[in-house]
Formats: sequence, C-alpha cells, structure tokens
Amino acid sequence: MASSTSSFRPSYWPALVLGLAACFGAQTFVLRWTGGRTTKSESNFFSSVARLQSGIRGTPEVLLLGSSITGRFPDRSRGVEGVGNLGCDGGSAVEILRAMDRGTVPRAARIIIEGNTLFRAIGAGETELAAALEKRWFRTGVELPNLSAAGRPSSMAYTLLMERKLGSVDAALAPPFAVATRPAVVEGQAPSFSKAEEVLLEELSGILKRLSATGSRILIVILPPGAVPGTPHLMLPEELSRRCDLPFWNLAAALPPDSIRLTDGVHMDPASAASTLRTLLDATGD
Repeated sequence: MASSTSSFRPSYWPALVLGLAACFGAQTFVLRWTGGRTTKSESNFFSSVARLQSGIRGTPEVLLLGSSITGRFPDRSRGVEGVGNLGCDGGSAVEILRAMDRGTVPRAARIIIEGNTLFRAIGAGETELAAALEKRWFRTGVELPNLSAAGRPSSMAYTLLMERKLGSVDAALAPPFAVATRPAVVEGQAPSFSKAEEVLLEELSGILKRLSATGSRILIVILPPGAVPGTPHLMLPEELSRRCDLPFWNLAAALPPDSIRLTDGVHMDPASAASTLRTLLDATGD
C-alpha cells in the first residue's frame, strides 16, 4: 500500500504556487486600493492595530491621537498628505502618548490629541493594545503591509462593507468649517480633582512637556459630538492645557450649529470628518 505522502505528487506544486501567488496579488491590490489602511475590522483591537501600523509607517508630519472618534478621520491613505491616524477604537490618546514617551511610537512635528476620551485611562491598567505595541509581530506589520492587520481578509471585507454603507469623499478637497474661536491656552483657577484623576494628570503632564521639549507642537482638542461641562471629559483636557501651557480648542462648541453629521450619535460621517480635519490642520499650520 502506498504511503500517504506519495499521493502528494510533484505536479501539485505548480498549482499551489500559482494559487498562493494569486492570493498574494489580490491582497496586494486591495491593500493598495485602501491605501494600506482598513477602516474597520471584526474587533476594536484589530481595527486599532491596522490603523496604527499604517499610521506610523514612514514619516508623517502630523499624528492624530484619540479614540474611534479620531479614527474616523481620513489620513495619508485617503489623500490627506503628511497625516497619520493613530485613533484607538475603545481607547484614548493615552495609550499612544505612553508609547511615544517610551520611543515605541515615533513622534511628529505636530500632534493633535483628542481630549474627549482621556478620562478612560483613569485608574486603568495596561490594555491589550498597549501590550501589542511592544511585540515583534506589530513591528513586522509596520514594515511589511501584507503581514499587517490591514492585510487580513476580515479587515478588507469589513472595510469594503463600511465604505459601501457610509460612502466616501475626496478628503483632500474637503473645505474647512467656519469657526467662532481659535486654539488658546486655558486660563483661570483649576478645579479640584480626585486622587485617581491627579495621578493621570501628573503622568500626562510629564509626557506632554517632554514631547514639547523635543520640538513637537501639540494641540488638545474636543471633537464633535463634544463634552459636557463639569465632567472629566472636558475638565481633564482643559487642565492639561493649563499645566503644560498648551493650546486647547473646544472645536465641538466652535462649529456652526448642525454643521456635523453623526452616523450613530458619536462618530462623524466621512464628509464631516474630512472637513473637521481640514479645520484642525488649518488652525495648527504655519
């Protein structure tokens, strides 16, 4: 009786190689079509990993830090030159700020920090995403797009479905919004904070001061849908502006009424996100 291994004839190899080449070619085509960045995956974790691997690839001039609110902004993969999106679904800018401070994530000339969700890091430990940033496989995905989280078939499928559902815009041509205010350092007496809030404020103040000292220009911003006065959502980013002498902008309050369209009460649609980003870039440019 012939062995099972002998049934795998050499003639099968050309078909196997051709099949793998076809799969690799299809994957490469979709990655190029998406600009190397997928919009959404089957989980917050893989969505964030894909966005981060794409966002830090190369040398972006501007880095966007925040949650999935920031994650909806277009970047280099959508025609906005020089911009890398590091929004973390279900997270905040804190995870990336810590990684920047460690040197795991590169710094940029301009850093725009979403203040809406900084409060999520109060008393929280290390996240799965923060741990992933230190892994070799994460770095490999930065260097080799075909081995990145964006190269996973599920990520590609979710992205195609999301863009079909939400539509897309030419982000490079998006007009800025007319705004009533400009970024400015927050002044006045600081409110009182809990012990856990103070711990986070001290940590972030140190990180932001070190980033500023290395030449990064930082803006802390409240994005639509905004933050309620008197809550940590707004008080923490305002206090960071005071302590670090950094510009703060409540952009959600500065935009004209009804100028923003949300897809689910929290996230901006593609046109609103593109115009909001253009407004931010114009306000922080030279």
